[in-house]
Amino acid sequence: STNKQHTQTTRGCPLQTVFKFIQELYRATNRVGRNIKTRSYHAEVINLSLKDKKMIKKFPVLKCQSRFFGLCKIYTISIPEKDIEDEVKAFQKNMSTALKKEWYITFHTSENAIVVFREKIFVMSCKGIVPVYKKRIDTSHAKDKQRWDDMIQYAKSLGVPDEQCDFLPEDFTKQEY
Repeated sequence: STNKQHTQTTRGCPLQTVFKFIQELYRATNRVGRNIKTRSYHAEVINLSLKDKKMIKKFPVLKCQSRFFGLCKIYTISIPEKDIEDEVKAFQKNMSTALKKEWYITFHTSENAIVVFREKIFVMSCKGIVPVYKKRIDTSHAKDKQRWDDMIQYAKSLGVPDEQCDFLPEDFTKQEY
């Protein structure tokens, strides 16, 4: 069996390169001054999507929504930007297959989105994206249109229905990261 994490790419760019860029950006931002607030990514995580649900308790929970009589919970958590590479990999490794359903987790700031599936990770700019709850995300004005379209096509190939292809909360640009 081969280790797929080492072969993953984001539109021809190795994930290590993408994550290294994020880390360098983080370091450069912190060098500007010590009074700068540490940035975080937010993630929407469904409890049923994880093998080990305790993983959610590791992070500050910003919001929790219950669905289906409380069986399904959607947690919005905060993850420090400096830890995002390790945490994305940890969440991907912890994604469940128990319900014979493919899951995704979106990690985001107001500028960037990382959409994680069990077998693939997509990193994209959020510029030009205006999500509508329960509607497939409109990529017609997206800066990274091709990446968004590739990610949506991949999600659809896994059986993710259009109403679950919204990927970002409607208020993502107004959230405080």
